[in-house]
Amino acid sequence: MASFSQYRIFVAVVESGSIAQAAQLLNLSAPAVSKQLSSLEQNLSVDLFHRSHKKLEISDAGKRFYPKCKQILLSIHQAQDELLNSQDAISGTLVITLSKSLVRSNLFDALNAFTLKYPQVEFDIRFSDKMEDLFDENIDFAFRLGRLNDSSHMVAIPLMETKLTACVSPQYLKQQGLKTSAVTRFSDLGNARLISMGPLHQSTALQAFFQKIKVKPEEFTGHKCDDIEGVHQAVRAGLGIGLLLDVSIQAELASGEFVSILNDNKLPNKRLYLMYKKSKWQSQKHVAFKKHMKAFFAQ
Repeated sequence: MASFSQYRIFVAVVESGSIAQAAQLLNLSAPAVSKQLSSLEQNLSVDLFHRSHKKLEISDAGKRFYPKCKQILLSIHQAQDELLNSQDAISGTLVITLSKSLVRSNLFDALNAFTLKYPQVEFDIRFSDKMEDLFDENIDFAFRLGRLNDSSHMVAIPLMETKLTACVSPQYLKQQGLKTSAVTRFSDLGNARLISMGPLHQSTALQAFFQKIKVKPEEFTGHKCDDIEGVHQAVRAGLGIGLLLDVSIQAELASGEFVSILNDNKLPNKRLYLMYKKSKWQSQKHVAFKKHMKAFFAQ
């Protein structure tokens, strides 16, 4: 099968009128051009030129082939230009994935601020607490919490520190006969109970925390949820105490809808990272997103 370089050589020979001039234009030797031209003719099983000692004359087959070959080269150049322009344009879709525990965080304010700057960008947002393979899943960016596994194929940018907070509705504390200031340790809970996500959904950092303070969480567990949004709604409804990220309940704490308890226990901190694939080439869209996120969370 003929190659792109052979098409390019054929067109150059036709347009320059000689192998020697085509070789000069392409910065190749005349023998190399002649060899590639002969190889093209052999692949096509046709003579593209009539050769003599005095001149090189294009054949009828060559005349028919030339405009089609020229169009092929033009289409390739147009495709390259379009690709380069798209790399420079801050538009199109960004596929991102994030933990469900970030649903109510200010991360969405950061995304909105980005679209105000670049209105031609659209987000494909996927929620997952799994560590997806960004290559296999064709994901541009991942927002992840806590300790990350080492990877030579990924880059992780730290954005901010978050902390698990024990929160509860004032109505639930009143129901249990407790005051906020009096519930500073797990031993102060009395009959009050945690809303747990269960051992399969607890982070390793939280499990290590309970081991460190020598608390068996099952002794303080009431209701169970398998989704962090369920924990949030259960706290709001007054079903018990939830362990939620501080960035996800800022509005509720500020309004008094939730109150923070167990403050003598240093619940685990978690760092939020922006993760993306290592690549020698980065589009302007990707560069702009990374720059925006670092600036937003540095405020």
